[in-house]
Amino acid sequence: MRFLHTADWHVGKSLRGRSRMDEYASALDEVFQIAVEGRVDAVLVAGDVFDSVAPPPEAERLVYDFLARLVPERIACVLIAGNHDHPRRLGALSRLVEGLRIFVRSEAKPSGQGGVVNVPSRDGGQAAQVAVLPFVPERKVVDACQLLGPEQPWYDEYARRLEQILGVLAAGFSKDAVNLVLAHVLISGARVGTGERPLHLGEAYGVRAGQLPSGVHYIGLGHLHRPQEVAAPSRTFYSGSLIELDFGEREQDKRVLLVDAAPGREASVVSVPLHAGRRLREVEGTLAELRGLGAEVGGDHLRVRVKVDGPLPGLAEQVREALPGAVDVVPVYERLPQPVAVGRLRHLGPAELFAGFHRQRHGVDPSPAMMELFRHAHDEATGT
Repeated sequence: MRFLHTADWHVGKSLRGRSRMDEYASALDEVFQIAVEGRVDAVLVAGDVFDSVAPPPEAERLVYDFLARLVPERIACVLIAGNHDHPRRLGALSRLVEGLRIFVRSEAKPSGQGGVVNVPSRDGGQAAQVAVLPFVPERKVVDACQLLGPEQPWYDEYARRLEQILGVLAAGFSKDAVNLVLAHVLISGARVGTGERPLHLGEAYGVRAGQLPSGVHYIGLGHLHRPQEVAAPSRTFYSGSLIELDFGEREQDKRVLLVDAAPGREASVVSVPLHAGRRLREVEGTLAELRGLGAEVGGDHLRVRVKVDGPLPGLAEQVREALPGAVDVVPVYERLPQPVAVGRLRHLGPAELFAGFHRQRHGVDPSPAMMELFRHAHDEATGT
């Protein structure tokens, strides 16, 4: 059987207030085409489908349209909740769509109550067993009594309980079947962000790679947005996020994974790059230098660091005129420290506090026009 593993869509997430719904739509179109052209039997979605527990209607429409398109193609889908998803909201779909071979699991369950999903092939001649572990909140594992003790045991207890859950779910796997695990969980030692900094238990709740089940054809993970393979007892991968979601993900090549598995054989895993979504880039230079970058950066989302001699009114507007993709504009200049005696702050009025903040932040006094705007805003907010 062939599977497509994807995760961490975060549909509905904006970038510094800019909607990215068109990028999500293009990315989901691309995933759908890969699934159809690759003749996959099932799509595996490892959590964080939405970016918030109350996604906007247009985000829900995109996701449900994607699922609906799988049905006439006879492509099954197993979709689990991540920490960004509302378990009850997502779980409300499960009974409605199960007859369409779309299996939604929003909370950890025993194997006989939905914790292991029998996923049929396109032709109905085979079936795979998929053990599912949606995100498990820490509060459900680490009780109040334990929180009164030393901190490290909290993380150890969480890891131990998740290891137990996965072990119980995988215990019923048959050697004559295709066996997979789909989970939304952090793995200690996995890499995060643009850099190579590994994540360790004690920084966040998760499990160690060695605690994952052995003898499984494939373990598909969600939670970390950097695509990567994890050194574990079974072949284990984070597919990564669908598009570059924030500047911590710049320079990451996004992908989905095609997994071919058959009883008695090791799974074959192929990475398929995704091209939808605008890239995120960081650029730096003087205004003159930045004005010459338009053709080079194209439609990328940009974090722009502007070299200037000091505060410059209208700087962001000038940058966005030259680089419409600029979502962050950061002036770069030497800021002289402006120490303020803490005790003295108690005797300052709102306008003086604001002026002091502006001097400390920008190195100069606010203009009279800005002070007038502050007083007007303050009077409106306080009703004076």
